[in-house]
Parts: sequence; structure tokens; C-alpha cells
Amino acid sequence: MSVAMPREAAEASEWVLTSTSGVETQLYWRLGALHAEREVATITHELVLYRDMDGKRGSASAQLAGDVGDGGRVRTALTAAGLALNPPYHLPHGPASYPEIPLGGEEMPGRQALEAWQVEVLRQIGRAGAKASHLELFAGRHETNVQSSNGRGHGWQGDRFLVDLVVASGEGDASSEFRLMREGRILQQLLPDAALDRALQAVRDRARAVLPPTGRMPVVLPASELETLLFAVNMHTNAQFLVTGMLQKKVGDALIETEGDAIRIASDPLRPFGVASAPTDGSTVPARRLELLDDGVIRNMHADVQFGAYLGTEPTGPVGTLVWQPGTAPAADLLSDGPVLEVLAFSALMPDPMTGSFAAEIKMGYLHRNGERIPVAQGSVTGNVFEALARCRLSRETEEGKGYFGPAQVRFEQLQVAGA
Repeated sequence: MSVAMPREAAEASEWVLTSTSGVETQLYWRLGALHAEREVATITHELVLYRDMDGKRGSASAQLAGDVGDGGRVRTALTAAGLALNPPYHLPHGPASYPEIPLGGEEMPGRQALEAWQVEVLRQIGRAGAKASHLELFAGRHETNVQSSNGRGHGWQGDRFLVDLVVASGEGDASSEFRLMREGRILQQLLPDAALDRALQAVRDRARAVLPPTGRMPVVLPASELETLLFAVNMHTNAQFLVTGMLQKKVGDALIETEGDAIRIASDPLRPFGVASAPTDGSTVPARRLELLDDGVIRNMHADVQFGAYLGTEPTGPVGTLVWQPGTAPAADLLSDGPVLEVLAFSALMPDPMTGSFAAEIKMGYLHRNGERIPVAQGSVTGNVFEALARCRLSRETEEGKGYFGPAQVRFEQLQVAGA
């Protein structure tokens, strides 16, 4: 996976080269039959060049093809680095110790194991009276190596599995579908029974779903949506936005004025088999767990080499899985004292990371009222991430997603629902 470094790179003050290679099997089943398959081998080299001029520093990247460096691309990147000069900073140097993190199994599952997994998934779907109209599986093992001009470097290996599943039920006008996408490091953990059960229940109930009522009410969100919701928290604990003046809150300030359960969130790139885990960032800074919020107060901020230097703090390494400390309430208790809207999935949840405001269409959910569990779809939920987090209750049950580990469900006491 080595690449011949172009001689033009010698003009850079410092550089970092990140190389990745891997082989991935991609299988696509349609209505239970294998429709397409392919095996993809990839090799990429990204060279980040740092250029110092007049006491300032700029940077730019160049993509190098194959095992031969491209001098033309390096020259272009050097020119670009000289056009965006910032206050000086430097890459780390000297010895470093990198953590060993399990990021896959001892062996990659072969074709037979992948097909056996697919057969079991289809068996569970068929037993529930539904079918898989679309099932796509990506399975690959990748090697990554990061090295710098300062002599630092580290390499590691990780597995990646991704499933894209569409569960269907009924025929003609009475048919309905529910899509489920998940990513993980271990095939056997890729599609938990609980996630598949929710999808099967949703597709059965979707045909009789009605609009939710309009008004302010408690809304319970699942782990699959919480990861996206917490993107705003990740941004507000990023030193880059504090340094550039886009945000004002700093370490020691309350990001959330908690009135409900305490909000304790950490970034953990050391989590075993975490999709977001890695032993180092792109600047050869070793990974470490970072406490972000303690009862809503900012305890630390993500800081890369550049913005850590500007703040006068040590760089914190790669951003990892957001780990949200769970609560003490059983998930079932969060659905009591109705009416309560339980959302299984939004069509698209995209909160404004700066203000925290969001509005999302309900793809599928349930209204809990007077002992009934009424399927609902469409309509919308609007609110503000930080205001919602101030008054919330967390389940004691936990669930893991692509970049999230924490409460399986969270109840936000007062969000605006628009429907009938």
C-alpha cells in the first residue's frame, strides 16, 4: 500500500499521507433472488500538504493514484495551500503510543456465510408474513495507514458491513414498505432482532396509519434518530467553531439548562467494534475518550492540531462514537401518561447544527392514548434540540448505531406535532 512520494512534496513544510486499501463484496437480492454481485478492490492515497509563508500556514490535499505520486496534483495543492494562510501551528512529532482497538472479527465471513446470513434474515421476514423487496449487503475489510513527514505513523485494520433492506407487506393499493439501513463491524450484530422486529411491525401497521393530532405533546424518539439529533451537540463542542466566532459557548458554559434527566455525553473513538472508532486521527494524534457534556455543561471540546494550537490546548484525536449515559426509566414508562407520540422513523431529520432548530416528517410512528396504540404517518414534529434536551427522560435500555451508543429511547416532554 506504499506510494512513491513525488519530489514536489519536498517543497511542503510538513505533510501527512493517509493510505487505505480494501476488498469489498457487494450482493443485491431482489424479492429473495440474487440479482447482482460484484467484488470491488480499492486503493486510495490522500496527501495533505502544509505550506508556511511569511509566518503563516496554509494546507491543501492531493489525491495520489495507485502507487505512483502525481507531481502535477502536488503542485496544484501547494499553490492552493499558499492562498489560504492562517496563524502558524505544527504537526505532532516524537514517539507516540496508539491504542489497539478491535474493529472486526478474526476472519472476514466468506460468500457462504454471507448467503447464510441473508437466508436467516429472509426467514425471519417471511415468518412475520412480509417479504424483502430489496436487500443489499456490503462486506469488506480495509487497511489504513497514516504517516507524517515528522516520522510519526500508525496502521490498522477494520471491517465494514452495511445492509440496505426494504421490507414489504400486502399487494396492490394495500401494499406498504419500510426501509432499514444499518452499518456495523460484525456481521452477526449488523441487524439486531429488535431493529428488524420494529421494521416488520411498521410495515404491517403502515397501511392503516392515520395523521397524528396537532398540538404540543411528549414525543419519544428511537436511537436511530437520536444520533442525527445529537449532531448539533457535536458541533457546539467543536473548537473550530469557537475559534472562528461562529459559536460563543466554551468549556465551563452550560450548553443545556437541564430540568429533566442529566445529560452526560462523551466522544469515544476507543469503543470496541465502533463504526466511528479509530486509533488515530488524520494528523497522527492518538485516540482518547473525551467527556463532552456533564449535566449539560461543556467539559471538553474537540480540537484538532490546528484549532487546539489556537486555543492553547492539546489536540484531542479522532471524533468517535457519541456515548450518551442512559437513564433509569424502563422504555415502556416513557410511553405512559398520554397522549404520547412514539416515532419509529422520520423521512429525514436534519436539525440546523447552529441554532438546533428542526422540523421532520413522520415516516412511521404510534400515538399512545387511553390505552390505545394508534399507527400514525405523515404530519411533522418541530422543535429545538437544546430546548428539547433540557426536559427529557432517558430509557435505561441502550442501543448502538453507526456513531451512537446510549438510550434506546428518549422522551422529550414538549414538542410541536402537526397533523390532523
